[in-house]
Amino acid sequence: MGWTRGEILGKGGFAFVSKAKAHQESSHESQCLPPIIAVKSAKVSESRSLLKEKELLDQFKACPCILHCYGDDHTTENGEQLYNILLEYASGGCLADRITDKGLPEQVVKHHVKSMLTALDHIHKKGYVHCDIKPHNVLIVREGINQQEVVKLADFGSTKKSRPAADEEQEDDGFGGTILYAAPESISRQVHMPESDVWALGCTILHMLTGKVPWKFDKKAQANDVLFKIGCSNEIPEIPTNKKISGEAKDFLKKCLVKDPYARWRIDMLLDHPFLKMAVPENCSSHHHHHHRMSSRFRSMMPRCFHV
Repeated sequence: MGWTRGEILGKGGFAFVSKAKAHQESSHESQCLPPIIAVKSAKVSESRSLLKEKELLDQFKACPCILHCYGDDHTTENGEQLYNILLEYASGGCLADRITDKGLPEQVVKHHVKSMLTALDHIHKKGYVHCDIKPHNVLIVREGINQQEVVKLADFGSTKKSRPAADEEQEDDGFGGTILYAAPESISRQVHMPESDVWALGCTILHMLTGKVPWKFDKKAQANDVLFKIGCSNEIPEIPTNKKISGEAKDFLKKCLVKDPYARWRIDMLLDHPFLKMAVPENCSSHHHHHHRMSSRFRSMMPRCFHV
């Protein structure tokens, strides 16, 4: 192996993510790896989803706002055959960890949103829908000599091919994603379209600005109550009316959180919204193929969250 597995950062249904140290002095192939990487692994017999994610990351590798994949390999560990994909290490954890009870400063939010929109624009143009946009799937990577923090979209385990409107009723892939950020049509009709990512983005921005999840439910609420309210009622997540949030930010949210997917703004329209004026994608000047050796201080830092 061109790397050594370290601590486990997170576990999911079938896969788990570990921090790993690359062997800079070993094979030629490992020379392109930065000193610290993240390795997402699954048993070979349960690796179908991970293989799909690797294929998708290869298709999206031209976008600097998407977590970079360096390759894949197979290992035998503790008698088990594992399939591994080698990923960029998010030393800053995930965006969900950064959101305080009072939310994030609006200036920070708009820069994060510009990067997320850039990633979604790339994904949608490739003919895919992410299907699970939420703060937990936006990772913070430190790049360059100055270790500048940039956010990158990750976790493509729920990603689906985008289908034209005519195919809506034929789509029966089941629900994939996270209920509190999911678009109404993905719950009520199990339809996944680019506009569904726009709704989830709106919910994510609302969480970033307010510090609270987009929907409020009584502790006694049943699962069916939650699904009905999000998927079938006329309600939308509450957009604050206070002056803490600018008019531009509120208007941006109103363009995302529209029940009718065909009335929502598209990604290309949102990129030109006044809310994002003066916001530059955080990593537009850097590229994920340029790697710099981390200082010992950052190399030893562990993320507080790496969502599998």
